[in-house]
Amino acid sequence: MSTAADIVSRLETLPRLRAMHGPTPLEEAHALSHHLGGPRIFIKRDDLTAAGLGGNKVRKLEFILGRAVAEGYDTVIVCGGYQSNLARIAAAMGARAGLRIELVLGGVPGEPHPICGNLLLDYLLGAQVHLVETEPRWDFGTVIEDLAARLAREGRRAMIMPLGGSNPQGMAGYIMATAEMMTQFAENDIAPEHLFVAVGSGGTYSGLALGECNLNPGYHVTGVSVSRRTDYLLDKVTAETVEAREVLGLPHVPAAQALTLIDDQIGAHYGAPTEAAREAIHLLARLEGVFVDPVYSAKCLAGLIDQIRSGRIGRQETVVFLHTGGSPALFAYDPAVLLPDIAA
Repeated sequence: MSTAADIVSRLETLPRLRAMHGPTPLEEAHALSHHLGGPRIFIKRDDLTAAGLGGNKVRKLEFILGRAVAEGYDTVIVCGGYQSNLARIAAAMGARAGLRIELVLGGVPGEPHPICGNLLLDYLLGAQVHLVETEPRWDFGTVIEDLAARLAREGRRAMIMPLGGSNPQGMAGYIMATAEMMTQFAENDIAPEHLFVAVGSGGTYSGLALGECNLNPGYHVTGVSVSRRTDYLLDKVTAETVEAREVLGLPHVPAAQALTLIDDQIGAHYGAPTEAAREAIHLLARLEGVFVDPVYSAKCLAGLIDQIRSGRIGRQETVVFLHTGGSPALFAYDPAVLLPDIAA
């Protein structure tokens, strides 16, 4: 039977393009906890992973781009929204590794995409940027395959990265993050019952769920969706974790009924700020001096706050909020959206 140490040792043999400054801090949010009347809240600062201004995608891309380099690819095609965090970090890590990064970035027809925030950084990093309209939102049609075919005709060898970096190699990054947090829990003499994380494409959540059932960190992972409904995510995560178990040689996979996903923080659509997200942005900034973005981390924090206020998380419990980064997206929003009283 594989132990946690065996699993970590096996994952450490995978090709890896190391770019992260870690371990990332685990900080107690004393003021936020006091404001909410408990529980103890710790922030896992994966917004401080450094590469490309940091974020959760660094852990995933270390393994995904590591595989690309090991298998001889010279180009990586990345898809996402106009303000994609994955695109920004892939462009930064690719620049350092000598990989050509092709970004296919889209949004629904009529969605504005000014060159600011993450998109500005993509251009600064020298990525090849292709802007397209997608309907529905994440349907890129044949654009990615057509681009890959054109690059092949030019003599390039291109890897197509799945949306969000949601594949077994990306999930390995968050199984390793689970082991990192377990060490930090022991150092801080804490035993968290809960971990909350934002869920977009689902890869980070899937990696954490695999970490939970294979490494036994003692907490249960709750994913707060920012774009998709729970039924869709349960099917997607279940299928992708089964694939990851086979590829990564893991002994266990989470059962669908053991997964906890909530979808009450999405709002009008992906990327649309909600009142709860605005409150979360203001609370964390003004109580802890930490920024969260309106797209992912603020909605996750809003979900956590709601669970505390409703009594579904006990006042005497301990919870970890995994900060996935994304703060450059703050600069893509009209100040009137985030600061309506001041901007007015």
